[in-house]
Amino acid sequence: MSLNMLVRWLKPRETVFFDLLEGSAANLVAMSQHFSTGLRSGAEGIPILRKEIKAFEHAGDGFTHRLLEHLDQTFITPIEREDILALAHAMDDVADCIDAVAERLVLYKIEEILPLAQDMADLLAQGTQGLLPLITALRSMKDPAGIRKGIHVLISLENQSDTLYHAALAQLFENPTDPVYLMKWKEIFGVMEDAMDRIELVAKVVGSTVMRNA
Repeated sequence: MSLNMLVRWLKPRETVFFDLLEGSAANLVAMSQHFSTGLRSGAEGIPILRKEIKAFEHAGDGFTHRLLEHLDQTFITPIEREDILALAHAMDDVADCIDAVAERLVLYKIEEILPLAQDMADLLAQGTQGLLPLITALRSMKDPAGIRKGIHVLISLENQSDTLYHAALAQLFENPTDPVYLMKWKEIFGVMEDAMDRIELVAKVVGSTVMRNA
């Protein structure tokens, strides 16, 4: 038995941290899917969508706060507390980014959803769907190869998001006629790209956690 395996065996079988991390990840899946589907309904539905997305964001905050409370009350955790913190904060950041996009769509009175924005929203939904099984795998860490494969898929999605982001900027600056319109959409695309970066960060934290505990 390796030293890492022995340490894992000696640690408490506390499941509350995994329950809350999985709850946070599942909330992201529902949130991003709702956001992607809502954008397809057109700009007229954005005010309602914004309120619904805010509810998901509040739910995500609840998971994060409960994780922090349990960390304060627990001396020995099933995985490193730094990893739990990193995962909790990164997933909370994803939710905050999606919420920020929805808020800006309302504040900036966006009248039409650009196709590339829909494409990036769809990628976000795919990314969160890929996160959930990775977070779930932390309970046992019995399939390192499968976890690595899932991480590579999310890195690939983030690369696709980068490509879409740069394509969106190129499109915005190709024939700029309204600088205010340009700056609004530049910021919106930037926040969407930040969300995908945070998804990749969660995947990488999962990978480093598994490596330390394999």
